Amino acid sequence: MYVKSGKNELVKNDNSSIFVEDENCNSDEEEKIEELKDKKIVVEIKGEVKNPDVYKLSDESIVKDVIEIAGGLTEEADISNINRAQKLKNHELIYIHNKNEVKDSISYAQNNLNILNNSGKININCAQVEELKNLNGIGEAKAKRIIEYREKVGSFNSIEDIKNIDGIGEKSFEKLKDQIEV
Repeated sequence: MYVKSGKNELVKNDNSSIFVEDENCNSDEEEKIEELKDKKIVVEIKGEVKNPDVYKLSDESIVKDVIEIAGGLTEEADISNINRAQKLKNHELIYIHNKNEVKDSISYAQNNLNILNNSGKININCAQVEELKNLNGIGEAKAKRIIEYREKVGSFNSIEDIKNIDGIGEKSFEKLKDQIEV
């Protein structure tokens, strides 16, 4: 078999120049795949961890991963309000409270409950269980669901978002809307 391609002419049984390897042929696709695999986010962790700092992690990382990379928790760490399974976001700040800070903030919130009530509205983005229980139709269980939702999804963008909580529909919202704010 004889093949003529461009300036070079092939002779019979000369297979060495039939195949041309193009090293760049798949490199763009491979680079894109590698970029997707190696997509990184930057997260800062502070507070009660052994090595607080800014870390670069995979975009699939969760809070538990950054805690481990930061050397783990100190003995004074309180993770009762931390969702360790929460997926991290780029440029996020994770703060691990000290056990004493949490106790102090609960006391502060309870002491300021009257101030919140005097203003007429409770901020559902920062209210604790005890504060939420003062709302019409909100007991311990619904208050905990509000906080769990907030920890999982993040801040409420509007008061209407409270309807995303299991057990709080349009009827309950009508009772609450004048008592809450974001």
